[in-house]
Amino acid sequence: MLTALAFPGQGALRGPKGAELLDRYPDRVRQAEDILGHALRPVLTAESGTPWRHLTRTQPTLFVLTHLAALDEPEPAYLAGHSMGELTALCHAGSIDFATGLRLVLLRARLISECPVPGGMLAVTGLGTDALTAVLATEGFTDLDLANLNAPDQTVLSGPTGSLRALAAVVRRGGTGRATLIDAPNPGHSRYMATAAAGFAEALAQVPFRAPRIPVVSNVTARPHRPERLAELLAQHLYRPVRWSESMTYLSGAGVTRLRQAGSGGLLPKLWTACTARDVTPAR
Repeated sequence: MLTALAFPGQGALRGPKGAELLDRYPDRVRQAEDILGHALRPVLTAESGTPWRHLTRTQPTLFVLTHLAALDEPEPAYLAGHSMGELTALCHAGSIDFATGLRLVLLRARLISECPVPGGMLAVTGLGTDALTAVLATEGFTDLDLANLNAPDQTVLSGPTGSLRALAAVVRRGGTGRATLIDAPNPGHSRYMATAAAGFAEALAQVPFRAPRIPVVSNVTARPHRPERLAELLAQHLYRPVRWSESMTYLSGAGVTRLRQAGSGGLLPKLWTACTARDVTPAR
């Protein structure tokens, strides 16, 4: 029986969960805090909207926590990471060391947070990608992009906040889908990240990536990473969609029968079930 280990993205950092890992790995925590220039524990307990919950603090903290949580996991056959979690997966696979991974996560968060477009992200469930794309075209939402293709009937869109709110109203009026604004401060995985991607590409070009010791499925291609394309695809990752549903289908076809999530929370196993259930008919 093959298993996969998946690393979550931003939304998985909720409350003080995982704080016990900071006590169990003091040397690694000290190294992380030296790199970041701040303590990790206050990020876990801070109120939403405060400086401690800024992207440049939450994402590096999540990287550390899920990296530490994965040390307790049995060796999987495959790795995957949702959005930012892909860097944690590559660190676990040995493509980059811990310090390099943490610095990349911090830089990525800084570049994303500098996006000049006041936008965010919207989750739509109950509509397949084809149906949702048709709604975008019919209603004239030309400034929105498909950002996360999470499951056959769950897609996340990115773009200007006003357009996301307008689309949410359209979806709700249609009666066949649900639309929920995500607590995301920027329009991730969209055209609006082109400048951030260019800056990230410059840094990635200086990283000596190693071949993963465990296959890591790319969000961009839904296939295992090849070391010679890691820098290219990690930069594109900022403005191209997360092909999570296709990635889960790939893992299932490769013989994986179970997916575990590093750290607390259970979203990724739920998406695994939604993507691989034998009786699933993709929504259109």
